Amino acid sequence: MLKDLLHETEPVVYQALASALHNGTVSHAYLFSGEAGTPKKEAAFLLAMSLFCQNKTEDGFACETCRTCTRVLNREHLDCRVIDGSEKAVGKDDVDEMTASFAKAAAEGGTGQRVCILLQADNSSTAAQNALLKFLEEPGEGVTAILCVDGIGRILPTIVSRCTLVPFVPLPASYYYKKAVEQGVHEEDAYFLSHIVRNADDLKAQSEAESYTHALDMFRQTFDDNGPGAELLVDYDISYKLSDKKENLKMLGCWLDLIDLFAHDEVMEKEEGPDWYRTLLREKKKDSSYYVRMIQIVSEERDRCNKFNDQNLLCAQAFGRLEALKHGKKN
Repeated sequence: MLKDLLHETEPVVYQALASALHNGTVSHAYLFSGEAGTPKKEAAFLLAMSLFCQNKTEDGFACETCRTCTRVLNREHLDCRVIDGSEKAVGKDDVDEMTASFAKAAAEGGTGQRVCILLQADNSSTAAQNALLKFLEEPGEGVTAILCVDGIGRILPTIVSRCTLVPFVPLPASYYYKKAVEQGVHEEDAYFLSHIVRNADDLKAQSEAESYTHALDMFRQTFDDNGPGAELLVDYDISYKLSDKKENLKMLGCWLDLIDLFAHDEVMEKEEGPDWYRTLLREKKKDSSYYVRMIQIVSEERDRCNKFNDQNLLCAQAFGRLEALKHGKKN
């Protein structure tokens, strides 16, 4: 149940929405903001269902089992529009179409409520955001907009000011570690995945994916000064590179995430994880400024890790910069 998930992972958000629903003080616009992996999307659909459901629970949330709730969740309800910016950038036409549909009376009657959910709303053009701003200024009676964003930096300040901001707090690695072990993931993999995967449902699948297992092998080779570390680029092309470009991109991203985790553990002087990893942390201890620079490099290369960049070049550039750092060269 989405309500149970929200109660367990985001108790402050749960209480805020429950209070608004119970007291009839639901805002005309919400901005759900939090890192990828936080249950913003699930909360958005739960709130939408709760505004339509005729069988609410005592705390004001939807029953989640009736036909109305099911239709909202399946994106079939005529008075609940979903615009998904994770699939493609939200354009002005998308917002204009939604605005036009909400200018009419509720199609299904019932509560008379109409809801618009904008997933990944930060992936919107400027024109789309300006159109959205106009919609939020004159939303119409019975209309609620729910915007979900990973960060508010790419949203117009005027949009933010017209929404009730609901921040979602990232879950600790311990939560994901526990979930991974419960799903049968080996403790070694659970440690790494709990720090780099932000969807509990993906932990088991990720532990078995070549994109993760190859990335872990690449990570170990990256820090192998007495072995084939210098041959990483050759081995990447021969042994690690995946034929599916999307999966290969995941692998490169995972490799960089593991290096980032290692550098952060060094800066924070942590000694956690499997035995070989703790040994590596002790063997590679350096001044914290070294690993701060490594974090910067990895962050910059991670930003370049997308389908538009040549993946061979991405790997070569990232590895080259890390090698230059190791040998004290500026990069």
